[in-house]
Amino acid sequence: MNDDHTTTDANRCDARGDRPDDGRSDDGTATATRRTALKTIGAAAAGGTVLSGRASAGVPTPRLHTDGKWIRDPQGNAVQLRGMATADPAFYRRTHPKSFEEVLRWATDTERGWHPNVVRLPFTQDNVAHYGIDTLISEFIRPAVEILASRDVYALVDFHLIRPYTQEATETYNSENEDTLDPIDDVMTNFWSAVAPEFADDEHVVYELFNEPTQPTMYGDDEGAWQTWRDAAQPWVDLVREHAPETPIIIGSPRWTSVTHMAPEYPFEGENLIYAAHIYPDNGAPSEFDQYYGEPANDVPVVVTEFGWDPNGGSVDQGTTSGWGEPFRQWAEGYANMGWISWCFDDSWAPTFFDSQGEGAAESWTLKTGDDQMGGYIKTWLSETKGDSVPASTVDDSTAPPAPGNPTVSNATEIGVDLSWDAVTDEGEAGLSHYTVYLDGERVQEALPGATTTTVGGLSPGTTYEFVVTAEDDAGNESDPATVVAETIARDAQQSPYNGPHTLPGRVEAEDFDEGGQGISYYDTTAANQGGASYRDTAVDIGTSAESGYNVGYISTGEWLEYTVQVESAGARTTRVNVSAGSGGGGALRVSVDGETLATQDVWQTGGWSNWQTIRVGDLDLPEGEHVVRVTAESGAWNFDWIEFGESSGSGDTTAPPAPANLSVTGTTSSSISVEWDAVTDTGGSGLDHYVLYVDGSQEQTVAAGTTSATVEELSAETAYQVAVSAVDGAGNESAMTSVSATTAAGGDTEAPSAPANLSVTGTSSSSVSVSWDAVADDGGSGLDHYVVSLDGSEDQTVPAGTTAATVEDLSADTAYEIGVAAVDGAGNESAAATVTATTAASDDGEDDDGETPVDALVVNDYDGDPSWSSHRNDLGQWCGAGSFENGGGEVVDGALELDYDNGGWFQEQINRSVEEYSTLVFEVSGANGGEESEVLFDMGGVRTMLGNVTDDSVGTSTGAVRVDLESAGIDRSVGDLSVRLNFWQGGSSVLAIEEIRLE
Repeated sequence: MNDDHTTTDANRCDARGDRPDDGRSDDGTATATRRTALKTIGAAAAGGTVLSGRASAGVPTPRLHTDGKWIRDPQGNAVQLRGMATADPAFYRRTHPKSFEEVLRWATDTERGWHPNVVRLPFTQDNVAHYGIDTLISEFIRPAVEILASRDVYALVDFHLIRPYTQEATETYNSENEDTLDPIDDVMTNFWSAVAPEFADDEHVVYELFNEPTQPTMYGDDEGAWQTWRDAAQPWVDLVREHAPETPIIIGSPRWTSVTHMAPEYPFEGENLIYAAHIYPDNGAPSEFDQYYGEPANDVPVVVTEFGWDPNGGSVDQGTTSGWGEPFRQWAEGYANMGWISWCFDDSWAPTFFDSQGEGAAESWTLKTGDDQMGGYIKTWLSETKGDSVPASTVDDSTAPPAPGNPTVSNATEIGVDLSWDAVTDEGEAGLSHYTVYLDGERVQEALPGATTTTVGGLSPGTTYEFVVTAEDDAGNESDPATVVAETIARDAQQSPYNGPHTLPGRVEAEDFDEGGQGISYYDTTAANQGGASYRDTAVDIGTSAESGYNVGYISTGEWLEYTVQVESAGARTTRVNVSAGSGGGGALRVSVDGETLATQDVWQTGGWSNWQTIRVGDLDLPEGEHVVRVTAESGAWNFDWIEFGESSGSGDTTAPPAPANLSVTGTTSSSISVEWDAVTDTGGSGLDHYVLYVDGSQEQTVAAGTTSATVEELSAETAYQVAVSAVDGAGNESAMTSVSATTAAGGDTEAPSAPANLSVTGTSSSSVSVSWDAVADDGGSGLDHYVVSLDGSEDQTVPAGTTAATVEDLSADTAYEIGVAAVDGAGNESAAATVTATTAASDDGEDDDGETPVDALVVNDYDGDPSWSSHRNDLGQWCGAGSFENGGGEVVDGALELDYDNGGWFQEQINRSVEEYSTLVFEVSGANGGEESEVLFDMGGVRTMLGNVTDDSVGTSTGAVRVDLESAGIDRSVGDLSVRLNFWQGGSSVLAIEEIRLE
């Protein structure tokens, strides 16, 4: 997106929490799905993926190259890349049960009407950090690239960064934000030194170097911004080219890839380079953005790697098909060499192609097909242009591959089977593309060339099916069928206990759930046993571990198991479960009896998938007699070994554990104390459940049984505390406390900063005094925090440490005042105040006696309708515009341009001439709240600072002059491309009404 604010490379969308699962069709019906994170790669590991029909059969994807402004195939034919982006493929596994494999097959499914010749694969730094680059390549990038190869579609591997592109800008960002970005060169080198060589020989792969470089923006200096970007990025281009000499590279530009127009004049060095553009409705109409994104396509190859709209979107992407989408298409099709890739084939990375009702495996995606919606429009556009400017085939192959040998069905369950076959070697020139699996004559799956197994799910119990496997080459030739018949296991007519009811009190093994089958005695989200154990013939994922024997693993949200039990006598039973959860796992479980929920319990990470830990669920009231217990995964992922219902309360463990021994202090700071102790072994039989940590007799936190250390935080400096620890067993018995005393460290800094030097008056008006001073360096160690500005001895305002100027307002005209400034450090120590005396002016209206604009002023724009604001031309005949406001690009109301902002928006008036004969820039302006100069970033002639820092005036609630002294502000008035720009991403919210901008 092209919004004017800084963000890291978090995924693009307004809300990207847990995503709804897939198994989805364009009409909203659910199909088969895969498992959640932290399991084997499901269908990919098995070699098969849920089929969504066939890809662009017979459309080749040879290596592309550039030729002047054209992208061409090896035969010299012009090629236009047309397609869409998905969400980050690695995102799916981390956040919900949808698989990227299924998304990619859907997006390239010609039988469902999708005809892209390229799919953009955005990979974020967040997922590089989470998985590591090697895992990201092997489990996500490589499989995605292979799927697209089998679908005859180009794969655009996009390093989806949204962040500063120089180290200096990175350090500035880190100093101003809570999160910390890694050094940019380290990030780029880590990614491309691994990715570039991995796919160098994949002819259908294209690289996108850096999604959206942000800062430095250098507004008003497009040439400088581009050259700064080129200096930073050329070594990364060279790095990619070193490892991948022929792979085309798409290159973005500063300001969220919005400076494409500088590429023809200052191109990067290297061959096969393409330039990116990102365009959204806040860029305006084609007539407004053509000079930045269209005109450069007359000289260099350009691909719009992001565009999109949504009638219900935000300030960046809000638009309609008729108002923006159709004009965009007409504009794009006016450049025969320009490619385009729409954002985004997803239901939550906005703007989206799809709607979804909620989360979970059963939720469907519905294509947005309304008149003003994007999804259906892009689908139609792709279909209508599917044969235009595509590569020519160089393969003459009419020989079909041989049929796969030995089709075999194994591991049949009530709802699925495993299918395998012998590998095929293509005998023609094209090479093997994929295998196709048919179920009773209908295509249901495809498998990549290297795979010879898959799982077919969604079947009915006790039913006979005919499975067919064929092999298909890249020329579209399909082999003869290989056929096998199999029957799924019949479901028991009624639910029944496995080996009789389980007697309680007692322990019930997880794998001993009732007979009855899917939907009756259990619910599992996959068709086959992913655990691999042969204990029972069922779809439940039963596995083994050295410690626990059989257990149920690969548990994901919504799965459940039921157990018929016989309770000997009514009572409250102490209930525990034995579970494990490795890195990235954990969740919650629910225990219910006869349909009534009795308890829920979090399942935390236990340090490994085979590191079992017993968790106390609570004392559950169970009535006497036969009942059905259900254990449900409220959220996953975790493994389940057993559930145990103990003796009734009062008749079981009444022995408290021993008190923790050897409690000691391991460290202190001015605000924290860290302690550790020896592990406790419970002797009462119920097992240790957790520890309780107390501070000065009050419970502060609980600590899991497997942990023997803790840190108490948010304490006062130089203060003595008593820290105590007790142990609690599974029956709720608590040990005596062991305690230790500790004193927090001193705060450290008791030295006040020095007083600000060189305090001076920089300007006065009839109602304000502006002052500046030298920056103060704190020597006490806590660092400078802020300045306090006082008026006649009373505090008037505080100023952040990085600012050395302030304006005191709402003063009386022609009056003397004493202004003081003191420095305050991070420990609260305040310096002596420096003072200065100033007298406000008698009058400061800045206009002729009749209140009209001075006759010798140069009016930049008076918003009187001539020219109109919508024409994007000002009174100087230069371009003007705005975007990302609550009212879009602003609107003129009663002769004033209203900019409605809520921490967002940009505004620009181009002057494009030297203004050395003028000394003052004047805004005739009002604000809904008043004081808006403190919320608006001013950018002109090389000066970029808050408006309040360059004016002595204040924005009032009625129209008045806000004047900027150009010389005092340091603005270069001699430059030929001068413009005035305001930026509203400073956290404020108001309406600014500008009646006129002029130079005097």
